[in-house]
Amino acid sequence: MPPSSSLTTAPLTTRTVASVLGAVALLGITACADPAASPASSPTASAAHGYVAGAAEMPEPQLHLATVDATGRLDLLDLLDGASTSVTTLDRVSGVSTDGRFVFAAAAEQGTVTIVDSGAWTVDHEDHQHYYRADPAVVGTVSGSGAGITSGGGTLTTVRFADSGTAVILDTGDLGDGTITELARIDVEPGPGTLVPVGDRVIAGRTDAPGSATNGIDAVQVLTSSGAPIAGATADCAELSGTISTAVGVVFGCSDGALLATANTASAGAGTAESTITFERIPYPAGVNDADRALEFANRAGRPTVAAVAGDTGAWLLDTRERRWSRLVTDTPLLQVAAVDDSAEHVVALADDGRVLVLEAATGSTLAATEPLLPATLAADGAEALLAGVELTVDAGRAYLNAPADGLVYEIDFADGARIARTFPIDGEPRFLAETGR
Repeated sequence: MPPSSSLTTAPLTTRTVASVLGAVALLGITACADPAASPASSPTASAAHGYVAGAAEMPEPQLHLATVDATGRLDLLDLLDGASTSVTTLDRVSGVSTDGRFVFAAAAEQGTVTIVDSGAWTVDHEDHQHYYRADPAVVGTVSGSGAGITSGGGTLTTVRFADSGTAVILDTGDLGDGTITELARIDVEPGPGTLVPVGDRVIAGRTDAPGSATNGIDAVQVLTSSGAPIAGATADCAELSGTISTAVGVVFGCSDGALLATANTASAGAGTAESTITFERIPYPAGVNDADRALEFANRAGRPTVAAVAGDTGAWLLDTRERRWSRLVTDTPLLQVAAVDDSAEHVVALADDGRVLVLEAATGSTLAATEPLLPATLAADGAEALLAGVELTVDAGRAYLNAPADGLVYEIDFADGARIARTFPIDGEPRFLAETGR
């Protein structure tokens, strides 16, 4: 039986924010289109806008929630009309991530990552966006050993298998055509680390001084798309933990703050272009303890400001445009936090008592809070197992949280007093959650 959706105080129709964005999108399409043909009807006119054969250009974001239940069934829930589509059933899923279009489902026991095209994506032109929709489909599987960690950005997608240190670099454009093309399969440092696309380059974690860092990674190395190290293109990053892509560049969490990698692309002749990677350090403010370091980052996709938990004291905000850290001190320890980076500077957090909080970026004060949506024992022993797969994700107008034990996904209007706008019952428990179409 497909999942259904139930309402609290909002009608089950296109969200107001989506309608507003749709109007903006129409203006963007008009400004960007060939006057003789619309991008939706002309592949030539649309090629630079993210067009894919068989896709339709839409007037508003085609937002979906991808959920994987206890049986491994991957469903896509259309947030515009509440309709649910079952795409495939996967075996022993251990983790799910997304780049905004593709869903990457890892199975650690099998050493595989299955790539699913959600059929919904946004092409960002900074001053306007283009929105596309196509049929969802399973693209294929990348094999390695152990848990696969996937990162997507621009023209490249990477899969890194931590147990073996095997790294695979994929052509993202080919994924959109339904084909997995391995540009390179290389060996990198096994164990915790990183492998992240930046422009047409890849940045990998590297051990310069074995044993000098807790996780063995104390530097990063720039690679070509074929996996070859670029001489001299390195930067120190002791105890590397956590990466995220922003509108400015890619952030790496280091023991002394953040390392920001930005790509400058120039012509390489014969119609090709190559990226030069620049590294900048953004140190923590004075007096930061190791226990309060930022270890994982989250934000609204494509925005410059990111958030991270600051130990038991609250949250960090890192503005990659201003190269500045801000610390938000809260009365309640936080488990997850995401920067919306909207005009009101909302920050959304999952507290250890199971509530979702809306914080003010300037002061860290709590603007609103839900009732507990997850068991209020999250800070106790065993919380890690209890939280496995639970994800708090945000977009321009809503936050979403899956509650596996209750078989629900909550839609939270963070700008309206943390109101529960809708609840979506998921048959079989929503063990993993990702939002696509952004």
